[in-house]
Amino acid sequence: MKTITLTFFITFFILSMNSLLSNAQELTILHTNDMHSKLTGYGPESEYSPTVLENDNTLGGFARLSTLFKQAKLKSPDGTLILDAGDFLMGSLFHVAEEETGFQLNLMKEIGYDYITLGNHEFDFGPKALAQILNTANKKGGFPQIIASNTVFSEKSNEDNDLETLFTSNVIKPYVIVNRNGLKIGIFGLMGINAADVAPASKPVSFSKPQKVAKEMSEFLKNEQKVDIVICLSHSGIYPNSDNTGYIGEDIEIAEKAPLIDIIISGHTHIKTANAIKIGNTYVVQTGSSVQNLGEIKLKVENRKISKFDYKLIPVDDKIEGDYAIIAKIEGQKNFINKKYLSSINLSYQTIVAKANFALTLNFENLETSNLGPFLAEATKYYVENNGTDVDFSLITSGTIREDILKGKNGIITVPDIFRVMSLGKGYDDVPGYPLAKVYITAKEVKKLMEVLVMSRASGGDGFLFFSGIKVYINPEKGMLRKVQKIEINGKKLDYSKKNKKLYSITANTYLLSFIGEIKKMSHGLVSVTPKDKDGNPVIDMKNQLIDIDPNKAGVQEAKEWIAVIEFMKSFNKNSDNIPVIPNKYKKPVKSVIEIKE
Repeated sequence: MKTITLTFFITFFILSMNSLLSNAQELTILHTNDMHSKLTGYGPESEYSPTVLENDNTLGGFARLSTLFKQAKLKSPDGTLILDAGDFLMGSLFHVAEEETGFQLNLMKEIGYDYITLGNHEFDFGPKALAQILNTANKKGGFPQIIASNTVFSEKSNEDNDLETLFTSNVIKPYVIVNRNGLKIGIFGLMGINAADVAPASKPVSFSKPQKVAKEMSEFLKNEQKVDIVICLSHSGIYPNSDNTGYIGEDIEIAEKAPLIDIIISGHTHIKTANAIKIGNTYVVQTGSSVQNLGEIKLKVENRKISKFDYKLIPVDDKIEGDYAIIAKIEGQKNFINKKYLSSINLSYQTIVAKANFALTLNFENLETSNLGPFLAEATKYYVENNGTDVDFSLITSGTIREDILKGKNGIITVPDIFRVMSLGKGYDDVPGYPLAKVYITAKEVKKLMEVLVMSRASGGDGFLFFSGIKVYINPEKGMLRKVQKIEINGKKLDYSKKNKKLYSITANTYLLSFIGEIKKMSHGLVSVTPKDKDGNPVIDMKNQLIDIDPNKAGVQEAKEWIAVIEFMKSFNKNSDNIPVIPNKYKKPVKSVIEIKE
């Protein structure tokens, strides 16, 4: 009898354990970040062919992404979550039409995105424009649920009222609780500190401290709402540390300060994590940018804790056949962009601009070795001068250069390839992109400006400046604000003593030029540079300094950075197919800052 009882007990115990193990809930999470409106992939536009397998090197594209999403949901309809960590907009000709069409947001919902958060670039055109995009998309088919937890609206200004209404009406939510495959999941979204800092157009919207909100939100979801796992969509970011042995950054700090977060889907810094980063019990992952990779997490949860976490990056390449229905919709939107935005400037989406036998790239690891920055600065100066506006030198900052000019297989560069390089901003007309303007400063201020720019170049990053028309000779061993030893403008040595009263002209986009007047604040009062008009009066409104590319037409025909690149390329010698070829001299970067020692 005892033997039977013991056998029964052991059998019952084993069956109970198996039952507990089988109750471990499984979940698949697919995630992206920093897509930047790359609906047709990353790489030369003319080579992107999602209906043909293994014939090109382009990566990404919504048609391929749609296929991967469908495959995942077919395997586990109730056990799949599809998420994005922000900056889904801004970066291609497709974003230009979002206020009027809401096309990309509709498409994101159609291909399967469940929950997304806002990044800094969603605010590029201001809170009113973002509200317009969302309202338009909502009327025309909807968009994935947006979650934003640390957004703060102004009590004094009405400029953010339209966006605030979307929050107060629960169209945008601070968090969601969703059930998938028996799991209760809490999801919230954050805008990081640096992301907020580089979103000046977001004002009067501001953002509360992400670490504090992360701690409060994760404790609320885990302790009060009793969710099984907490996911944070964080547009904050990570970076490899100095010796590449680990990671640093805001999302690492968030994981440390808010340990009840189970998974941080990171964005903003365009870093690709081949393996998940584990901080305590929190996993941090990021896919890079431009949908070149899709992150896939497969996990098991037992007793409200992750018991198994498998992670990989899936290359979104041409081994994946694109969704034909999505391809057709994107082609229709290309036609709309042609008619609405490109035909008026005698361009089309398919226009071939040039041929490249090498790539023009921006190397953030060592920006001084980049050949793309000097090339773009020269293009800007050429363009305005070729259209009758004299300038002494041009400036361009690495932070507004959004993509390389890639050679690809055939070297053919088309209009969308060029726009993606200089895709940020808009002016006061219907032509997308930042307009170019012209301001004046004194010779002494040129010296001051170059001292500040030399300092900013030393730290690299988005503030690294490229020049054309000016050469600066520095002694790096000299003290702060004494490094510049000689300046040449268009080959002539600059007299930057007080006796030189001449004004010198600078051209750059309006975004960059607006910072020149902020140098005093940025240098803590050490340096002051005042942008002036041609008569020496301080510039009050940068709109008055716009370069008119065709004064014979009524109004101001704005000069645009990206069009400057196209016009510059038109000046190159043509091949037998009548296509301009980028000269080999641009393979190596033109040096504008030269080190000398006494």
